[in-house]
Amino acid sequence: MLTCAQKKYLYAIYKLGSLSPRVSSTRVSDIVGVSKASTVKMTKRLCEDGYIIKEPYGRITLTDIGVREANAIYTNSLIVRDFLINRVGVGEDNADKDSVIMAAQLTEETVKKLTDMAIGGNDA
Repeated sequence: MLTCAQKKYLYAIYKLGSLSPRVSSTRVSDIVGVSKASTVKMTKRLCEDGYIIKEPYGRITLTDIGVREANAIYTNSLIVRDFLINRVGVGEDNADKDSVIMAAQLTEETVKKLTDMAIGGNDA
């Protein structure tokens, strides 16, 4: 099971990878809001766990399992973002930040129930 921190890194790599094929540790550090040293440690761990491939001094690429996990986090964050904006009334900037945090922190059950509420418009 991925930790909250791992989910945030996968989300950042996924998002950056959708904008450019060249994902660097520095860009990931900026998105996650940590030092480059912390990013180096986490990317090593994600490599060891099979979620990413990191070329020495080069780009970071998600593996197939990394893409699946990151896509799930990204999709959940979009649904939670929409829920925060349209059902709760949170502003877009805060919803952008908070949805990623929520998608990374919350249990799968809670995210699923929020997703069901956002899609179905009912009170789960």
